[in-house]
Amino acid sequence: MILTYGFAWFLALCLASAILAKMKQGHKQSHDNGEGGWEDVQREGECQLYKELYYKLHHLEDHADGLLPKAKSMLLSFLSEALQSERGRPSTILSLEHFSASALQDFIRAELKAVTEGWHHYLVRRKAGRPRELFPTADDARRWLVRMAPVKLVDGAWLGHIHKATTRFADRHITRAAWQILSEELGDGDVARNHVQVYVDLLGLVAAPVAAPDSVDFIRHPGMDDARVWRSAVAQLLVSLFPHQFLPEILGFNLHFEMLTLETLVTAKELRELGFDPYYFTLHVTIDNVDSGHTAMASQIVTDYLGSVADRDGATAAQQAWRRVRAGFVLSKNLPSAPTSSPLVAQVLAIFEAKAAAADRIHENCPMSFGGRSLSSWLDPRAFARPEWRMDFLRRLGNTKPWVYRGDSGRSRLIHQLSWGGPMFGAFTDREVAVLRDWIDGLVSPGADDTLSVSTPRLGVDYPVFVPAAFDLGGLPDKKRLAIVTSRLQAHRLLPLWFTHICLLESFVCVPWRVANTTGCAIVRFLRAQYGFLPEPLAVAGMDEMRREDHVDLVDVGLEMLSRTGQLSPALEGLKDVLERWPSAFAETMLAAAMRPEQHKWMLLGMAQAFVQLHQSLASSESDVLSPSTRSSLGLIAEREEENLAVCVAGLQEEEERRAYREFWTGQAVGLREIERCFI
Repeated sequence: MILTYGFAWFLALCLASAILAKMKQGHKQSHDNGEGGWEDVQREGECQLYKELYYKLHHLEDHADGLLPKAKSMLLSFLSEALQSERGRPSTILSLEHFSASALQDFIRAELKAVTEGWHHYLVRRKAGRPRELFPTADDARRWLVRMAPVKLVDGAWLGHIHKATTRFADRHITRAAWQILSEELGDGDVARNHVQVYVDLLGLVAAPVAAPDSVDFIRHPGMDDARVWRSAVAQLLVSLFPHQFLPEILGFNLHFEMLTLETLVTAKELRELGFDPYYFTLHVTIDNVDSGHTAMASQIVTDYLGSVADRDGATAAQQAWRRVRAGFVLSKNLPSAPTSSPLVAQVLAIFEAKAAAADRIHENCPMSFGGRSLSSWLDPRAFARPEWRMDFLRRLGNTKPWVYRGDSGRSRLIHQLSWGGPMFGAFTDREVAVLRDWIDGLVSPGADDTLSVSTPRLGVDYPVFVPAAFDLGGLPDKKRLAIVTSRLQAHRLLPLWFTHICLLESFVCVPWRVANTTGCAIVRFLRAQYGFLPEPLAVAGMDEMRREDHVDLVDVGLEMLSRTGQLSPALEGLKDVLERWPSAFAETMLAAAMRPEQHKWMLLGMAQAFVQLHQSLASSESDVLSPSTRSSLGLIAEREEENLAVCVAGLQEEEERRAYREFWTGQAVGLREIERCFI
């Protein structure tokens, strides 16, 4: 079953409206008891919702089954609401209907000019003797820094799931460039430069430390009660969670998020005046610059991506992708102040809720049915009081032709029935009919022609996919070194493992906090080697790395293997095609295990160690499966891999860490066994 992108957005709006309705019901109860008002209930209820999501998204592998559908719906809701908020505003990116590189650069320059002009006016006010505008006192600054911690401690998360082993080969140059930005947000593997750690250090310096952001204590902190902040943080964790389906939106989000803001400039200045270290904020002024920094990189990535889409799929597809890039951009732009639910959908639900109560049992003779229920069943007041029932009702109705044609109220029978001459004329007021018209007309949003599959996710094809990892622990070799004869290579066995093993440590970096430590930073450096980045620079590589054309990563090595063994074909567009051509149970095991880095940490590190030995063996061999230059590049990759894996396992002793020690060596043994089977 395939749902249009616009309808998927509609589903998400239904979820948001159900949440709103549930909170509204809670408000009614508290009002009846003489307690606080609707605003308090809304703020507390939605804040708690986002806190719970924040925690679960930090531990995705423990909550994936129930969380992923809701996460996708919420992301779609955020996108739709952001677009609704942005429409009608002058000089926004939505005004840039047709993409060109020059038009995008003009837009970015105009946005930067607006920021610098605002900065100039701020400085003029301050020089005239006006007081600080963000932080009147040190206590105000301290409270603000704590309140903003949820969003600052996921810095980089909007790119956390990008550039996976499952990414299409044709998109990897795009996602690699985006991952470079993530790497720099993570300090390029230097914990002192990791942006999350820099903010943690700042909180410590101002005597306002907080618990680890992946802990329950963190979401219970009494100073973090701003639903907008939690919403923004959750959006950053959500936006990259489905990188194959939402790549344009991710790139658009990144484009806006990496732009300089007036708040960053003002915050840095006022913190310095109060004697607080502003480095976290000055860092985002310098590293996000429009010449060689993240703003320049983000705009170039968008330009390259749209050019790639145009070359591959044509101008119409590129225009569609541009609309989706803009949706991601306005999502980032509207996060601080966007409404927390759709007022229009809330109005629609309120209308139907009132009608359900007023027309109880009147529709029992009505033949209309949809979604497997009669209209009378749908409008049963007792059932309609349940938020999930209302959500399902609106979702089903919105997908029932001819009653509702999404985006076209004029064709929709529902509106005809409620208008003059229709059998339901007078049952709804003119205002209520207008609300329903607006709701139907708003169901199609930019990107509505794209499709989202709701079929069962498949390993190697979709992302994220969570299934149990079935490790075969039989016949493990009692050794710690790989023993192969490269001339005996069985390409049909090795190729699926080669293109898959890249996944082993990818998920460790999806959540920024997870790599703000020695082991996590070593994994960042390990991945940088596998992705073909140069050894970690003393500064930042920025646009220089994006312009470099001589990089070689493990996928490039695999593609050369395909070519030199006569297996390369245009039909092999990505890992999914490789695994369809050469099915491999162990490849699926690696994919499944890699999605659970907390559960399988040491097994994954052990398997990674086995493949490092494979890299070393191929690099030092005379096999013609790789060219001499590629073998040399692979050898350099392997040196850096080995160095950083040694950091990960440093101090791991059998006596002290029996389980970890055992799992690491088991993982390596499993990897060695499967690799050796490729050289029989």
